[in-house]
Amino acid sequence: MKNWPQARCTVNGASLRYFRSGDPQKPLPPLVLVHGYTDNALYFSRAAEALAQHWDVIAYDCRGHGESDRANGNFSDAQRVGDLVALVEQLGLDRPAMMGHSMGGATIALAVAQHPNLSRGIVLEDPAWWEYPTPPTAEEMVVLDAGRMERNNAWHDWVVEMQNAPREEALAQRRKDSPMWAEEDVQLSLDARLEFELDLFTYFPQHESPWRGVVSKIDCPALLVIGENERGGIISVDTANEVTSLNSTFTWKKIEGAGHAIRYDQFDAFMAAVGEFLTPLLVNPE
Repeated sequence: MKNWPQARCTVNGASLRYFRSGDPQKPLPPLVLVHGYTDNALYFSRAAEALAQHWDVIAYDCRGHGESDRANGNFSDAQRVGDLVALVEQLGLDRPAMMGHSMGGATIALAVAQHPNLSRGIVLEDPAWWEYPTPPTAEEMVVLDAGRMERNNAWHDWVVEMQNAPREEALAQRRKDSPMWAEEDVQLSLDARLEFELDLFTYFPQHESPWRGVVSKIDCPALLVIGENERGGIISVDTANEVTSLNSTFTWKKIEGAGHAIRYDQFDAFMAAVGEFLTPLLVNPE
């Protein structure tokens, strides 16, 4: 994927880098990939290269990530949705399929919910969805906020440590932390963190990412791919079942042996599920 043509697209005042696989002499239906928090477009490399056999794959660096412009404080849900929608419009993409991981999955879901007919179908890889079914009391919120800040600070310190460590030392730690990952994915994981804008920790992750109202408004086929909560997956089986009860366009698939980064933990199983879902959209964009 590093060797794919890359370009820049200015959306909402920010210049975003993107990679594109498509061959003008061999037009294919478009598929947009949206990465997660602290990642970048190249984080999709192995999956993108496999998908490019049948799709015109477009993967971009969100603002504050990769080689896109820094966010400079503009990193709200609305900003990320606006960037995605504007990129689709500027590149002239006709109802592209979309696949997103974590923050990227949440961004795609919100964009499709707010913009009917934006996409022919979406894949959400363990989206960053947290929502309390019952609003916490003031006392409970104090505890929840403290827990969120503790996790956020630990995440921040982990990224800083990787940015400051000698490369081989950082890679050795990534291999230790994720022994199932391919070496290419280990390298890409580190590279993404080296390019990440640390100031974004001021704005994200949020305490909640309401998803119930979003899910009910999605108007295209949707696949929710989840891992195991015990391995760090966000979406539980109970949540996945609730999603399908709220919107019959959704199906879901659990990948055993995977955590949050499902396509890195269990690449073959993940790609099989994604391929099964996407193949009918090649011939039937409805």
